[in-house]
Amino acid sequence: MRRYYPSILALLTIALVVGCSQSKQNDDDEKAIRNIVRSYQEAYNAQDPSKLASYWDSDGTFINPVTGETATGKEAIEKLFSEKFSQNKKRHLEVTVKQITFPDKDEAIENGLMQIKIDDQPTQEVAYEAEYSKKNDKWLIKAIHEIELQEPSSNFTQLKSLQWMIGKWEDADENIEIAFDNSWDKYKNFITQYFKMTIFGQESIEGKQIIGWDEEKKTVRSWVFDSDGEFGEGMWKKVDKSWYASMRYTLSDGRVATSKNIYTQVDDDTYTFASIEREVDGEILPNLDPVTVERIE
Repeated sequence: MRRYYPSILALLTIALVVGCSQSKQNDDDEKAIRNIVRSYQEAYNAQDPSKLASYWDSDGTFINPVTGETATGKEAIEKLFSEKFSQNKKRHLEVTVKQITFPDKDEAIENGLMQIKIDDQPTQEVAYEAEYSKKNDKWLIKAIHEIELQEPSSNFTQLKSLQWMIGKWEDADENIEIAFDNSWDKYKNFITQYFKMTIFGQESIEGKQIIGWDEEKKTVRSWVFDSDGEFGEGMWKKVDKSWYASMRYTLSDGRVATSKNIYTQVDDDTYTFASIEREVDGEILPNLDPVTVERIE
């Protein structure tokens, strides 16, 4: 025979009702804040400083820590935007809300991105955080913090002749397999190559090589790090269809090794690799004849 405990059931019911009520309240509040964002955007695009200021709390604060712009209070904020709009330049604001959270029932935090387009100027992309407070059942902006995102530079132009290296490659025979995984970084300033060597099915060495442009020396350079503690750097130069990388390594036992590595693209899915002029602490080593490396992905 089952026993029911009315007090526990009542508590569970209350918790469920309160949870649903809180969820609905958050949904309603988020909708209200999104409506403010949309109206704020429209007021900015209409260059209406008075309308913009109406969305702020009486002691609201606008802050841009990079440019040093600050304004506290509705009147100061209205004045700030009046001065911006007095330049008589066409402006367009587009806001993308990324997240809205509620630290408290009468507090909200909004994060997102703004794109600001002004006549005769590059488009500005601004990351922002907006703080809201709820007074008399109305949400008002308490503070906005803005930081303009600087457009990152890219050295793709200097590295684009190495773009064919991007992808996954393999050099394999019956005994040894070397796999390479080459990819761009976010802004195509560097190519990162991860490599792994397997001997008779056993993983031996892995590591990575980073290839980039050195603006000071006006040349392509690379830095390589092996799992056995060796590291090195190189200067790259293109000759006809081949890239020559003059490398200098510090071995794990402190000795110094040098070589000239040659990368030659054959077609979109094949290149050859050779290593010549190899030395370890002045001792000359045999050249490594060209091997064929094939794209696998």
